[in-house]
Amino acid sequence: MTGTMDTCFVCGSSDIEALFEARGIGFTLAQSPNELTTTSASMCRTCSHVQTQPLEDIASYYDTGYQFQLHDAEEDDIYTAMPDGRKVFRSEHQAASVIAKNTLTDGLKVLDYGCGKARTLALLKGQLPGIDPYTFDVSGIYSTLWDQFVPKDNQASYTVPEAWHGKMDLVLSFFALEHTADPKGFVRDLAQVTRPGGSVHVVIPNMYRNISDLVVIDHAQHFSAASLERLFRDAGYLDVEIDDTTHRAAFIVTATVPEDDAAKPVAAAAKDLGATMEQARAVAKSWADIATRIAAFEADHPDAKAVIYGSGVYGMFIASTLSDPGRVSAFLDMNPFRQGRSLMGLPILAPDQVPDDIGAVYVGLNPQDAARIIEGVAPLHARPRDFLFL
Repeated sequence: MTGTMDTCFVCGSSDIEALFEARGIGFTLAQSPNELTTTSASMCRTCSHVQTQPLEDIASYYDTGYQFQLHDAEEDDIYTAMPDGRKVFRSEHQAASVIAKNTLTDGLKVLDYGCGKARTLALLKGQLPGIDPYTFDVSGIYSTLWDQFVPKDNQASYTVPEAWHGKMDLVLSFFALEHTADPKGFVRDLAQVTRPGGSVHVVIPNMYRNISDLVVIDHAQHFSAASLERLFRDAGYLDVEIDDTTHRAAFIVTATVPEDDAAKPVAAAAKDLGATMEQARAVAKSWADIATRIAAFEADHPDAKAVIYGSGVYGMFIASTLSDPGRVSAFLDMNPFRQGRSLMGLPILAPDQVPDDIGAVYVGLNPQDAARIIEGVAPLHARPRDFLFL
């Protein structure tokens, strides 16, 4: 059963604190501004979970409206750039993390649950051809991509076949749990399809490492380490581990489904959640502060032509916050899959295509990484320019 905004989606508590509400700064992960006038979030003072009102008609949205990164089978987000310039994409990092944290042997049944185009599973199959891949998503639009490496009998859309229940050795889920209106049901469904003694490997955004999670309106759930542990232990999982270091902007949850009903999960140790809740409040406040600083920077550069570096959520937030977006010539992005497209009526260019007459650069990147990344983008420093870091 799904919760309501008056109760916590994770623990059911009604001790809820309004955390955040603002006009016009929510975006869908499919990288388009939303049509809502407000976005808001609230926090549970019992388990520290933060939640946003789920989208209306959520099933239809993910069935036909989402269509995330469908332009190219290999399209992906950049996770990091190496010193030699090589780009490591997010799915590459995820595949490496799965291999590091799990024993993958020939014949292992591996399901990617809520998989989208299943890019990480495709990379795993390429590196470990002996695994038996399965795909499931709440949409049927990805099947032509699955056909490239998954047998038809191992594919499912909309509903998981009963024949799969209790059969999977390892269930993977990448950036799906945060979208659901029913996180408790989601993790129970993962357990249902996993064999007794099998494992799950779940990756979820870490709002405390990447604050954009709070304003992506198709992210209904914003977890803390404590609320994740509560969610999985309450669902009966054993050996629950929450890793907040392997992925710099996400949590990785690994857990085991009990061998039998007699196995009882160990209750999570009581935690002082005060520091976590203060962090959540700080994340919420930061968005109001960022909007104020964007306005001040724009006012200080009334005649400067500008670009926005980054064509994701941060970049869109900047563009939608400006009082005169007509002074922005383009978005810049180092991701080759983004270059050559348009966003919000502006072209997306490679950094080395920055026009010579640009005097101001709005940096639309995760504030924790932005200064380091921009320092390494030589074309931006070829002439004097002013930078705004969020």
